[in-house]
Amino acid sequence: MVTKPIYIIGPYPPLVGGVSTHIERILPLTRKRGMDVHVMAVNKDHRADDFVEFIPTWQLPIRLLLMPRSIVHLHVDAWYFLLLCRLFGWRHRFMLTVHHNRYPTQFLSASFVSQIKKWSLRSFWRIVCVNEETLHYLKSMGCNVYPKEVPAFLPPVDIDFNSVNDIKDWATRFDHLLSGYAYRLSFYKDEDLYGIDMMIKLMDELIHRKGKSVGLALVLSIEENPHLNEIKSRISTKGLRSHVKLIDINRGIDANALWSISSVYLRPTNTDGDSISVREALYVGTTVVASDCVKRPEGCLLFTNRDQASLNQVVLQAIAQSRNPVTSKDSINLEYYE
Repeated sequence: MVTKPIYIIGPYPPLVGGVSTHIERILPLTRKRGMDVHVMAVNKDHRADDFVEFIPTWQLPIRLLLMPRSIVHLHVDAWYFLLLCRLFGWRHRFMLTVHHNRYPTQFLSASFVSQIKKWSLRSFWRIVCVNEETLHYLKSMGCNVYPKEVPAFLPPVDIDFNSVNDIKDWATRFDHLLSGYAYRLSFYKDEDLYGIDMMIKLMDELIHRKGKSVGLALVLSIEENPHLNEIKSRISTKGLRSHVKLIDINRGIDANALWSISSVYLRPTNTDGDSISVREALYVGTTVVASDCVKRPEGCLLFTNRDQASLNQVVLQAIAQSRNPVTSKDSINLEYYE
């Protein structure tokens, strides 16, 4: 039994994303097992749950110096967090879960930030990876890596189907509902990281060339920025406004409910970690079409990364075989958290 207090540093709901979802679900599980676990949320607007507090970055050194010897588990890897932990946390044991697969590319650069991150990572007591490639890469750097990849997915306690009633009503006009998700509008290697551009081209192909009756429910940040304006313009230009529904990521819908009413969940990212949304969609019985940019869970239908024709073909096959999703109650192995 762990007797030292454990502090988790990372985002916490209502901030939406796979990492915040993971932390939200693991907190009650660990406390139920008798662990003294607290969350230091990096977002000030976190929900007021027990054992969760906001910790400004500038206060982290003070907290590390004054709090009792602890296990500190980071779910963020910004260079300044890693550096502060190395400089001020010599009394503690530090863990890090890496929720992405970008280190091999990031560390090609010999920049100051890259060197700081490498130096800090080598001091961590244990690093957990959700991706096998990242695991082997960090191990080759001399980091103390947990010897096997660990999925970040934890099953939801319940699903709020009422949160998507309006989407369900809207989707009744179509034979098939596709869904997608973008944590933020960003680029990787000068391409749309979440593949929103590919989803729009896919809809154009399915509707105007293949004659399919499909809708797309796309969860994303709708704060005004040039990329969002470009997305809206493409949707309008291709005559898809009645077929694509943009859903504010901060609206508070239960993503699992959305995946469960979808025929297909799309994940056309050009890089990834171990996507929690992919595993959620599989968990509720929805067909998942994902790029092959990283190793995907068993059950995904894969297309060639950034290949539009490949995506179109696989989705056509998926909707031809789609069925009404049935919620799965498969047990999840939690041994690796102990």
